[in-house]
Amino acid sequence: MFHFKEEHLTSVEVRKSIIKEGYSIREVYFESPYKRCVKAFLIVPNQKSSHPAVIFMHPGQESRKSFYKEAQLLAEKGFVSLIIESPFLVGCHQEGKQYKKFIQTIETLVDIQNYTQMIMDIRRGITLLSKLEFVDANRIAYVGHGFGATWGGVLAGIENRIKAFVLIAGASQTSSWHMTSEHPMAVLIRSFLPPERFDFFISNLRKFAATHYIKNAAPASIYFQFAKNDEYVDCDQATSFYTAASSPKKISWYQTDHGFSQCEEAFLDRHNWLLDKIGLPNDIFVTE
Repeated sequence: MFHFKEEHLTSVEVRKSIIKEGYSIREVYFESPYKRCVKAFLIVPNQKSSHPAVIFMHPGQESRKSFYKEAQLLAEKGFVSLIIESPFLVGCHQEGKQYKKFIQTIETLVDIQNYTQMIMDIRRGITLLSKLEFVDANRIAYVGHGFGATWGGVLAGIENRIKAFVLIAGASQTSSWHMTSEHPMAVLIRSFLPPERFDFFISNLRKFAATHYIKNAAPASIYFQFAKNDEYVDCDQATSFYTAASSPKKISWYQTDHGFSQCEEAFLDRHNWLLDKIGLPNDIFVTE
């Protein structure tokens, strides 16, 4: 389902470059294995060196800009970052004024091909990073939030080029969430789709259960970060995700919501963990 032969990377284009003090931000477009044009930010330190790298995938409520500031702070510590955008997820969970617009996007959200494509886009992004002369291909990590964490769990079982995974507020089985959650988005999808269509969607979505894959993540290290007040991912989903994962692994809980709003503690914890796993262990992030 996720197999492809990566012979060479084609059609990488830099459309814009912003020079900052100590690093540059490049807006890049590259071709996915599904021949789609993938948008991303590539943030590169100025130092001439072989750098560790992080590939980011945003939550469904946001876009690639959600990791924009975080990646810039990592650049100051010598990390290259690639922040991929998944177009079918951007803003898809917004409610209120976006309610009618969301109904129009349900067909996209229940198209299993989109989830397969997102995994393949990430894998192509890993290839992009590994072929850059200023990236150490043996020191690549993945950071995903929400949907990005859920599909990161799938990626962990099929992708051996990643040394460390940070999975923030991810669900272990999205099929279970769609079937039982009382969150407005889940309720909306259940009410909108005819029963037979919903059953077909769920039967296909079960193939993407992160618990089926993350047990095969070793020797990669995994750091789970969960919110105590998460409106999407409950304690059972979080616990089953962590339990299913292979070792080495670590888990932390935070007094925050699904979006980890204003949670600087989690931000510092994952960055120091990344420094330890693929960066410089003697360097740390601290609160200013």
